[in-house]
Amino acid sequence: MVDAVVLAGGEDRGEIAQETGVSHRPLLEVGGRPMIQRVLAALRGAVSVQRVVLVAPDAVQAVVGEEAVDERVDAGDSFVDNIERGIAATSSAVDLVLVITGDLPLLTPAAVNDLVQQSLTSRRDIAYPIIPKESCERAFPAAKRTYVKVREGVFTGGNGVVAARDFFEHRRELIRRLFESRKNPVKLASMFGLGFVLGLLTGRLSVPQLEARAGEIIGGRVAAIISTYPELGFDVDKLDDLNLARRAAETFGRT
Repeated sequence: MVDAVVLAGGEDRGEIAQETGVSHRPLLEVGGRPMIQRVLAALRGAVSVQRVVLVAPDAVQAVVGEEAVDERVDAGDSFVDNIERGIAATSSAVDLVLVITGDLPLLTPAAVNDLVQQSLTSRRDIAYPIIPKESCERAFPAAKRTYVKVREGVFTGGNGVVAARDFFEHRRELIRRLFESRKNPVKLASMFGLGFVLGLLTGRLSVPQLEARAGEIIGGRVAAIISTYPELGFDVDKLDDLNLARRAAETFGRT
């Protein structure tokens, strides 16, 4: 089993906030309740999750019942700060921690259990889900995602990661650099190497090559977990995402 850290900090000042008047995205309602309640319900329903830690501002904490979480942590100034605060609040008795975002309105216990079980089986320091394009398009044909082609197929990334506690505790600055570089091709190329980035862009790389290079960068063993649960990657970044989630909530797996 793992402990789960839910990251629900930060304020939205984009089109969603302007249209809805809601500045904390996890408070947006989908299926008649805030997204954060749906995420926490999925984690509570997952047999693979032991304790749940919620990292969020007061406004988000206020809509969460006592039964939904085991530990509450005030949100910090950055995404990386929130990861650090959440990990510190998990039980020292667990070796692995699931870190997941609070804006996954269609998350299901089955998706969580599958990710955790595959991560445990991989016996790696960090495991990250990648979701086949066909799985995403079958469940959410109208959703727009960013995909990457590798030898094994076309995939998008999920919004959770399972990692060893000591990985998070000893690689704070590396995590910060990776997060800050995630949308900057020049910085990413400097970290991973231009040849690697070109191979990724042209679809010539394989999943094992991705795992190996990522492992070299972080100094640990990395697993890319192929998940056929598209709800792991269905987050709400845009108004279109929110409208689609509200339509899908009527028929998609309920939590």
